[in-house]
Amino acid sequence: MAVVKNFKFRFLLLFMFILLSSQSQHVQASPWAIPGNLILRHDIQVLVDSGVINIPITTWPLAWGDIAYSLSKTEQEMTSFELASFQRIKEALLKEEIGGISANTSLKFAKNPETITSFNDSVGARSEIEGESTYLGKNFAINLHVKKAGGETVFDESYIAVAFDDYSISLGSKKNWWGPGWGGSLILSTNANPISGISIERNFSDPFESKLLNWIGPWDLSLLLGELEHSRTRSDALFFGMRIGSRPLTNLEIGFSKTSLFCGENRPCGFSSFSDMLLDKTDSGYNLSGFDFRSSHHIKNFPFVLYGQIIGEGISDNHLGLFGLETWGPINDFDQLESYRVFLEAASTSCEFYNNDDSKYGCAYHDSLYPDGYRYEGVNIGHSADGDALVLTLGGIIVAQNSQLIKSSLSLGKLNRGSNYLYKVSQNNNDFFKFDLGYEFDLFWFDILLGSFDVGLGLDVMKDKVNNTTQKDPRIYVSYSNSLDFNPKKVRDYSEYIALIEVSEDEIIDEEQPSKIEIMASDFIIFDEKNLSELITLIDKISNERNPYFGAQDKKESTKIRELPRQSMENDLNSGILLVSEQYDLTEIMLQLDQTIDKRN
Repeated sequence: MAVVKNFKFRFLLLFMFILLSSQSQHVQASPWAIPGNLILRHDIQVLVDSGVINIPITTWPLAWGDIAYSLSKTEQEMTSFELASFQRIKEALLKEEIGGISANTSLKFAKNPETITSFNDSVGARSEIEGESTYLGKNFAINLHVKKAGGETVFDESYIAVAFDDYSISLGSKKNWWGPGWGGSLILSTNANPISGISIERNFSDPFESKLLNWIGPWDLSLLLGELEHSRTRSDALFFGMRIGSRPLTNLEIGFSKTSLFCGENRPCGFSSFSDMLLDKTDSGYNLSGFDFRSSHHIKNFPFVLYGQIIGEGISDNHLGLFGLETWGPINDFDQLESYRVFLEAASTSCEFYNNDDSKYGCAYHDSLYPDGYRYEGVNIGHSADGDALVLTLGGIIVAQNSQLIKSSLSLGKLNRGSNYLYKVSQNNNDFFKFDLGYEFDLFWFDILLGSFDVGLGLDVMKDKVNNTTQKDPRIYVSYSNSLDFNPKKVRDYSEYIALIEVSEDEIIDEEQPSKIEIMASDFIIFDEKNLSELITLIDKISNERNPYFGAQDKKESTKIRELPRQSMENDLNSGILLVSEQYDLTEIMLQLDQTIDKRN
């Protein structure tokens, strides 16, 4: 019976995929930016928080097409700091070309690999060998990903995808990260292997055209229907996930997520079961619903973001919570360093996290209908700390020249506070300490890229509160990857979106000296002989009368002169009289002269 259900499910997925693919031949597909790339996420958030682009960014993977299209529409002036992020994203887009075959290989080695993971793509086993081959066409993509780790070969992150109007439909699996957190996501993270099935994502996050719904702003949609491992206590269970994200305000993003474990052996599984699950009816499955937000602000020149995520069983029961604060900015004191980002994040994975109620221990990520809990292949689908944990994480990155990255994090807290056997990270109540330091860089031989490296070290300390023992695990890891392009002549690439997006020097705002006005010689208008004569006469008068109030005896009087408004200055220019103070240099004077003569003409 289980085999029949398994076959029916796979046949249904294949049928739906073929049906949708047959209607999608005229539309170009868009590959995705997958979670794990810290520099890319940093750069995208820089542009979003500065208003250069306006797209939802808390639902990963992100569609490259949406990023490119948003960049093509921007008219926002950028600082040199923002321009650096802009250029890195542009270079990444140009590498994600459509048409042709590419391949990637990676080797990873680690002593004491991480058990508590984050957004960063870490080494999850003592040794990993990965190979990936991708074909990208005008309207579809095929990705074959093979990984051998721990003596096991898996095909996770392999998929076939097609474009269907404004949506991408894929069959297979890829990494997902739902929420604004850096240290973890309560509802769907990259902690467990990706679940295979069918998924639908919106390619472009354009707002609704209707005035009734336009206030929602740019929005995205992700749907996932997959099959969990057959070896579960309740075999043939299905996983459903749905997320909607939107930006109703330029500085605010909100997201709504829902996931469920339903169907399975000796459980009803039909349309009515699916609808009951969507409506969170009792005993319809193990249902989680969540809300998250990300709000960016500036206090003077200090940018910061407040973010949070709350999920529970249904809407009102057994809530878990995650909250964070992050800031970022340029690094001006060191020539080799460009920018930084720092975050502080706290997460509680105990039910009713705000009450600190130990009677709720053993509740999170667990349901009697599905004894294996909210897990896939024994690993939690949500936060990597699993249930009944309290985690505080301080992390940061430094972006250096040539896309070098220095990354570090420090985490401490408590794991499995109720010593519940259900939670796999630790069997007993543990105090824990975790430190990591890593360095990512590209290695070149002359102009030839030899590969990309990620090296790092760390330390895990676990203190078992039940057995009164302490375990220290030093960590070191090395990761190497390289890519090959077998078809340099591309059918189409993202440069069609962004080829004309070039930012000249006079469009860059100098964030260090915002009051400074920089003028290129080409910016001045061409004068005729009469106007030029007037200009020379006026300059001569300015030279002779420069700073006539220099000898002011009263400091207050001098300050008053310096605060003369610009409009007054223009009026004086029109009358042939210029009151010059210490505030104005020759460049500003020339600018005002140019504006004045332009008005005369």
